[in-house]
Amino acid sequence: MRRFLTLVCLLGLAIPAGISISGCTRNPAGNYCNGLGYGLKNTDVYNIVMQPQIAGISLAYGQTIQAQSPTATTCKGTPASIASSQISYGTSNNQLVDISPSGNICAGTWNRNTGGGIADYTYCYFPNPLPSTNGLPYGIAFLTATADSVTSNPVTVYVHAPISSISLVTTPLSGSSNAAGCYSQNQQATLDADAYYSLNGVQTLLCAPGSTTAPDCLNSIGTLNFTVGTSSVATINSATNVITAQDPGTTVINATIAQSSSAAGYFSTCPPKTISVALANGSTKGIVTQGVGQNLTTAVTDTQGNPITGLTLTYQSTNPIDISAGGSGSITPSYPGVASVNAICEPATCNPAPINELGLNGTGLSVSSNPVNIVVPGTTSEFAWFSAPGQSLYFTDIELLNGTPGKPARLPFVPNSMVMDQLGNSLYFGSGRELMIYSTASNALTKQDPSVPGVVLAVSPDGDQVLINDQVRDVLYLYNASAGTSSTFSGLAACAESNPVPGPCTAAAWTPDSQTLYIVDSSSLGGNHTDTLYVHSNNTGWSTYPLAAPPSSWSLNPANPTGRQLAITVPGVGAYLSGSPTVAHTWCPTGTVGNNASIQFYPQSDSVSRQEDVLESTEDGAHMLGASLAGSPVTGGSITLDDIGVSIPSTLCSETTTGTPPNQVQTMTALSTNPALNGSVNLTGVTDATTVNQIVTGEAPTTASVTTAAPIAFITYNTPSTATAATLLPYYLPQASGIGAVNYVSLNDKNVENAPIPPPAQYPSPTAPIVGAFSPDNSLFLVSTAGDDAIHFIPIPTTLSATPALQDTQQYLPDLPACTPVSAGGDDAGCFYPGTPTPDTYVPATAIAVKPRSVT
Repeated sequence: MRRFLTLVCLLGLAIPAGISISGCTRNPAGNYCNGLGYGLKNTDVYNIVMQPQIAGISLAYGQTIQAQSPTATTCKGTPASIASSQISYGTSNNQLVDISPSGNICAGTWNRNTGGGIADYTYCYFPNPLPSTNGLPYGIAFLTATADSVTSNPVTVYVHAPISSISLVTTPLSGSSNAAGCYSQNQQATLDADAYYSLNGVQTLLCAPGSTTAPDCLNSIGTLNFTVGTSSVATINSATNVITAQDPGTTVINATIAQSSSAAGYFSTCPPKTISVALANGSTKGIVTQGVGQNLTTAVTDTQGNPITGLTLTYQSTNPIDISAGGSGSITPSYPGVASVNAICEPATCNPAPINELGLNGTGLSVSSNPVNIVVPGTTSEFAWFSAPGQSLYFTDIELLNGTPGKPARLPFVPNSMVMDQLGNSLYFGSGRELMIYSTASNALTKQDPSVPGVVLAVSPDGDQVLINDQVRDVLYLYNASAGTSSTFSGLAACAESNPVPGPCTAAAWTPDSQTLYIVDSSSLGGNHTDTLYVHSNNTGWSTYPLAAPPSSWSLNPANPTGRQLAITVPGVGAYLSGSPTVAHTWCPTGTVGNNASIQFYPQSDSVSRQEDVLESTEDGAHMLGASLAGSPVTGGSITLDDIGVSIPSTLCSETTTGTPPNQVQTMTALSTNPALNGSVNLTGVTDATTVNQIVTGEAPTTASVTTAAPIAFITYNTPSTATAATLLPYYLPQASGIGAVNYVSLNDKNVENAPIPPPAQYPSPTAPIVGAFSPDNSLFLVSTAGDDAIHFIPIPTTLSATPALQDTQQYLPDLPACTPVSAGGDDAGCFYPGTPTPDTYVPATAIAVKPRSVT
C-alpha cells in the first residue's frame, strides 16, 4: 500500500511539470532545412551562383577582368549574405587562368612573391605554356567560388590568342533569303562571325561557323555580343543574336569579344527597286479641286520583289506654291495650277548606308517614283514684284487681277539680285554690303544681315536655306533663313556681280526636295571664275567637278559676257549644264563599292552634241529645251532652239555584281536620262539678239475636263544698246515627239496702264524682251522689255496652237528709277547704270517674282 501511494504522488508531480514544459517551447527541428533538427539551417548559405553562367568569359592572353560578385541563397530561395572575405576562388587550370583572392581574373598567371616591393597579383603573365587545341591557340578553364563550404557553378573562361579581326556571318532563318545580298523587311538571320588571329604577321582563321578546319567560335573563344549601328535598318535580339531587317539601308554591325569591340561587318535591308505612286483612283494624272486635299497611294517593292511598308519618303512637287506635297503623300491644292509630284527615297532619311559602303547591295542610293501629273483648274489673283538689280535702288509690285500697282519700296543698298522663296513668303535681295529680306505680305524690310554679302542665287524649295555668293571673297554661303546662321564653301558661281547682265542668272538651283544643290561657274566671266560644277548634298556634303571650257562666243562681248547656266530635271535626279557639248550630271554615283577612291558622286551621265547657252525643263520632265545665239554677240543675230527629249527611269541606280563573297565586286553605273534630240529650229523672227537670257516654261491653264496641260516655252534675249526697232517675243510649243511649233508675240507700245502724260503713243517701242515669268496659275505670262521699260501681259489660252499668235494685251510701267553710279558722281555703291541718269530716268525690270494671292 505504501508503494502505491508513493507512485500516485510521483505521477501527480510529473504530469503537471511535463505539460508546462511542452506548452512553452518550439520544435527545434523547424530551424533546419530538412525539418529533422540537424544539417543546414534555414539561414545558412545553400547555393552560390557565379556569373556569367551561360556565356562564360572570353579573354585574350594577358587580359584581366574582375569576377562578378557571386550571389548566395538559402535553401528556401531567399538571399543569403556572404562577406567577400569569406569567398575563396578556384580554377581548374592555374597555368591558363589564374584568379586572385579578391576575384581578379588573369588570362595566364598572376605574379606572386615577386619581391622588390611589387605587390602580388599586379602583373598578369601570358599562359605558360600557351594553350593549343588541335593546333589552334585557345584553351578553356573553369572558375568557381566557395563560401561556407558551398561551391558555385563553374564559369567557363575562354583563353585565346588576341583576335586581330572579325568577319560577320549571317545565316538566314527559315523563310528568309539574302539572295540579293540583303534581307527583305522583317526577314531574320542569325549572327555569327569568323575570327582571325595574327600568326607571324599573317591573318589566320581561329574559328568559324560551319568550317571543317576550325571550330565554331562559341566553343573556342566564347560568345560574341553584337550591336547594330543604325537601329532603323535592323534590330538585334541580344539573347539569341537574331537580327531582324527593318527599313531599307545598310548598317554596321559591331561585335564585342574579349573586352574589345570592333566593326564585324555590314547588314543590309533590301532597298526599293521601284516606287509606284498614283492618285486614289489608281491614275497617274488627274484633276484635283482647289482646296480639297488628296492622298497619293504609294507601293514600294524591294530588290527581292517583296513589298516595303512604313518607308520614309520625300514627296516633291514642281509647283509647291500652288500644289504642295506632304511627307505622307498628302496633296494640298491651294491654288489653281499644274504640278508633277514624285516620291523620292533619298539618303540619309531613306535607304542610308555608311559613306565608305555607299552602294552596298543598292543601299545608300536614291530612287524616284513615276510622276503623278496633277491639275487644279481655275484662275486666281496674283501679286508680281519687279526690280532691276545693279540698276535701281527700288522695287515695286502690282496686283494682277485689277491692275492695282503698289508703292515703290527703296532698299538700303543697290541690290545685285532678287529671289523669292518658292512658298512666296519673302523676297531676298543680295548686295555687296548685306543681305536684305523683305516680306511679300507688306513689302516691309524684315531683316538686314551684313554677315552674308553677295549675290543671292537660289532659295531652297522648303524655304530653309538661301544660297549667297560673295564674289569679292570667293565664298559660297548656305544661309539658314530662320536662324540667321550660315556655313561656307570656297567657290564662285557664273553670275557677274560687278557687272550684272540684263537678265536673270540661273547658275544655281536646288532639286524640288531641297536635298541637293547644283552650282556652275564659267571662265567666260573672267577674273577668278573657273569652269566648275559644285554639288552640295545633304547626304554627302560638297563635291566639285571640272567642266569643259565654254564656247569662245561667250566671251566675245566684254560688256555682256555669257555665263554657264543649268536646269534641274523633272523629277530632280540631276541637272543639265549649258555649254558645248551640253552635259548632264545625275545622282547615281559611279565606282566600286567599298573603294572610296573610285567613287564619284553626281558624275557626268549624259552628253548632247549641241551648244546651249540657256536650258530649261518642261513641267512634265519629257523635254529639256536649250537655246543658243546663232549670230554675233556684239552686232546681234538669230537664236537656235533645241528640243531634247528626256526619259528618266524610275528605278534604283544600277549596279553590276561580279564574283562571289568574299571576293564579290559591285560596280555602280551613272543614271542615264536617255537624251534624244527631237529637233532644232531657228527663230528667224529674231535677227538682232546679242545674248539669250531665258527659256521660261509653263503649261496652258486648264479646265475641269483637261487632265494634262500642254507645255509652252518663251525665249527672252538682249539686243544691242543701239536697237530702236520694235521686237518680237518667240514662243515654242513642244510636242510628244519631234520638233514643235514656233510663233511670235508682237510686243505693243500702246495702252500702257499707268503711263503719264504725254500719251502712250509717244513712248518708245520695246526693243528686247529681257526677262519673263508665268503667273502661278499659268493664265498669264509677264515679260519685261528694254526700250519702253514696260511689263507686257500675254494671256495664255486653255487651248494652245501655233496660230493665231498670242497677243500682248496690256502694259504696265513699274517705274524703277535709275541709280547713280559712283563713276557718275553718285554715292550708290554697287550701281552699274551705264551713264549719268536724270531724275526722270527709269530702267527696265530685270527680275520678276510672282505669287498667288488668296481671294478669300
